[in-house]
Amino acid sequence: MHFYRQMLKIRLFEEQVNQLYLSAKMPGLAHLYIGEEAIAVGVCEALRRDDYITSTHRGHGHCLAKGASADRMFAELLGKASG
Repeated sequence: MHFYRQMLKIRLFEEQVNQLYLSAKMPGLAHLYIGEEAIAVGVCEALRRDDYITSTHRGHGHCLAKGASADRMFAELLGKASG
């Protein structure tokens, strides 16, 4: 059930990012991770807590699966200082 919750959290985050973009509230572009949630969750569940991750342009899923704060990620996407 934990894996499913993680995948759902990523999907809901990505859907909110898409809505921010479509409503022109978010500057720039977003490369969404919709449909790839299981990959991030599966990979990140195999990592140790102290393992680092890196990403390219489509990294929201991995960050969330590794435990990043959704609020801070939204702040970054919106260009706020707390992001």
